[in-house]
Amino acid sequence: MKIKITKKCFAGTGESLMAGNEYEIHDRIAQKLIDRGYAEAVKKSAPKKTTRSVGLEKTDIQLETPESDD
Repeated sequence: MKIKITKKCFAGTGESLMAGNEYEIHDRIAQKLIDRGYAEAVKKSAPKKTTRSVGLEKTDIQLETPESDD
């Protein structure tokens, strides 16, 4: 589970967890930290959607190819 630490703590994972940082921690340990007020769960966001067109076959715009001066 991914969590964001709100208070500096030691979770027994071998390192100190610093406030403001996000960590990927085992679900059971993460839930205990959340319950005790040391962390909050990080909500997963949906991937960003784009309206950019990658191909020209979907548009009416045609590109002109420059002619060589040979």
